[in-house]
Amino acid sequence: MCYKLITFDFTGTLMRFRIPPHVQYEKIANLYGVEIKNNQAFRQNFKTAFKTVANKHPNFGCNTNLHWTQWWVKVVKNTFIGAGVEDSQHLDAIAWHLIKLYSTTEGWEVVPGVKKVLHLLKQKGKRLGVISNMDPRLNNILHEAGLIHNFEFILTSYEAKCFKPQAGIFKLALEKYSKESTEPSESCHIGDSYKEDYLGAVQAGWGAILVNESSNSLDINKWCANFEEFDDTLLTA
Repeated sequence: MCYKLITFDFTGTLMRFRIPPHVQYEKIANLYGVEIKNNQAFRQNFKTAFKTVANKHPNFGCNTNLHWTQWWVKVVKNTFIGAGVEDSQHLDAIAWHLIKLYSTTEGWEVVPGVKKVLHLLKQKGKRLGVISNMDPRLNNILHEAGLIHNFEFILTSYEAKCFKPQAGIFKLALEKYSKESTEPSESCHIGDSYKEDYLGAVQAGWGAILVNESSNSLDINKWCANFEEFDDTLLTA
């Protein structure tokens, strides 16, 4: 299949954290004089806090009318409080500092090999887009990273009001942003999550390629370890 439209996931696919979130949180906490006494508990608690808030307020709060910035304030504060840090105005200040930091390339870096692959696909005349479980900061991050010009559209789960692996976000991408009539079978999504990206796309009738060190036992034509090893024949297999 020679795909007309190719979309990419953002987090972990196009760009990644410059340093692990718990390390970034610790650095910013130090600026505000907040001491973390149990570093091990703190490092484990970020994922717990994220999942807890996400379960109660899915999709960065858009499904429960919680503003996305307040959603992140809850995640940040719960990360600290769950590790034994007392709630205070300092935690609110830390949360807003991190929200702004992760709105820019201070918190993100381009994944190696991405720019080469995007350039190759653009040269071949492919139409490119982004489909990401992300909040409204995405456009600014991609702009600062010098990537945004590659894409015809950027679709966040927050805007779509549904999120990968739900089929609705892939359907919306074709309905709202496709400049020409494009069938799901003529579209391919590339990402690093087997569940959200690969299975989500396949269940929506799209083609899919997993870019991850772990192949989940996929056929070699559906997977590569990283973008530095990416071969565009994957898009015609």
